[in-house]
This record gives sequence, C-alpha cells and structure tokens, in this order.
Amino acid sequence: MDKIIPENTKLSKAFWIYFWLNGAGDEWIDYNLPIPTLQKHINQGYFVGWAIDGYFATPKGIEFLNDIIARFLISFKELNIKRLPFKPQTKDLDSKTAHIYAKVYKLKEFSKQLKSLPVKKRLNPSRADMFEDFTFWAIKLYAEDMIRDYGQISYGIFETWALAQFEYKERSTIRAKCRSIYNWYEERNWELSKKHKPLKQHLEETMASRKEHIIRLNKNKGEQNKRAVINVITGLFADDYKKKSGAWHFGKIATQVGLSSKTVAKIIKEYGNKE
Repeated sequence: MDKIIPENTKLSKAFWIYFWLNGAGDEWIDYNLPIPTLQKHINQGYFVGWAIDGYFATPKGIEFLNDIIARFLISFKELNIKRLPFKPQTKDLDSKTAHIYAKVYKLKEFSKQLKSLPVKKRLNPSRADMFEDFTFWAIKLYAEDMIRDYGQISYGIFETWALAQFEYKERSTIRAKCRSIYNWYEERNWELSKKHKPLKQHLEETMASRKEHIIRLNKNKGEQNKRAVINVITGLFADDYKKKSGAWHFGKIATQVGLSSKTVAKIIKEYGNKE
C-alpha cells in the first residue's frame, strides 16, 4: 500500500481519457490498445481510463486530443460509449475496487490503434489533391451550398467564412484550399458534378460498413466468451468451480476465463435456459 498511495496521487494529477462503456470489460483488447491505467466494473458496464502525460493548451494539442477522443467514440459506438467529463475520483483509484495499472501514457500511443473513418480517394478537384483531409471537404461543401443558393461563389465571403471556421490552422493553407476550390468551380461555370456520390452519402455508407464490422467483432468475441465459460462448467474439473451449496462460483470462473462475474453469470443463465 505504501507504493500504491503515492502512485495514485501521481495519477490523479495526470490528464485522463476516461470513458464509460456498456460491455464485458475486455473490448479494448480487440483494438490492441495499451493496458488501461484504470478499469472498474460497475452495475452496468465498466469505467476505463488511461492517464495521459502531455501539454494540451496549444491549438495543435487540443486538435490531436479531440481527434483521439473522437476515434474512441466512433470505434466503441456500439457499446454506447460515453466520455466521462472529469478525472477519476479518488475512490475510483482504490485498488480494492478497481484494477490499477500504474502507468502514464503518451497520447500518440493511441493514434495507430484507433483509426479514423476511411475516405475514398477524391476524384475532384484534381488541383487540390495535396489537401486530402476533412478540412478540405468542409470548405468544399460550403462552396457547393453557395452555388446552390446563389448560382456562384462570392470569394470574399467564402474565404472569410473558411478562415473563421479554421482559425487554428495556418491562414495560407486555408487560403490555398479556398482558391483551389473556387478555381475548380469557376472553370466549370459553377456546375456541380453529378458523376460522383455526394459526400454525405459516401460517409453514411462508410459508417454503415464500419458499424457492420464492429458488430461482427463483438459477435465473434461473444461466441468465444460463451465457449470458454461452457468449457469450464462442462469439463472434467467443473466441480472445482462450484460452491459447497452446489451453485456455480461465478467469481472463480471469471478469473479462469478472464471475464467479469456478471458476464459469466449471464452466459451460464442463457446456457441453462437452452438446456
């Protein structure tokens, strides 16, 4: 305990990416994420958090932090993930009620595991291929709205809007994107392309595809969990996992298969109903 108390005091001062998820407690493993600094099971789901070392008061720091948080929310959307607004309370850092892995991480350690939504290669405008990002698409969509409403782009209003929306980015970069988009549509007499899917439709389809992938991952993981528990309660040493009363010892089984007691109880109940 002498080592735990000062370590927890240190962790409480770190910045946290801290979430509530409605799951079994091991979903983060599917994404090869680092071991959570804090993991605590509650009545419904669990809390999971990583203590982060870094300075996030700069515009780029804030942008990077928000990007990682957004990736968490997208990746674990099926588990009704919620971003917890505050650092863990002192009671949450109690090793008697939560699993504490005393490590503070760098935010960049999460950038490769949690991937952003993939976007197919843009076919136009070709002059702005160097600006393949969501900032470009946001400006492009605004340009198209202006064309629909007014028949053309008023460059002064267009550029002023873009600079105000992305004030944390370099002004020369934003101006270059605005000029590329403006020139593209001006050369085509303000006609909107009808050959390619609207961006909104493309993103909706991409989200649907990713959602199906996550559902398959969760389903496969659920089947693996069921097999693990059933193997224990139907195996040669099944009696070793029973209490004197004859009831199953959920906690002991949970330790054996690496799941929560709640998940084990649910699987055994479902298995009993089928039998």
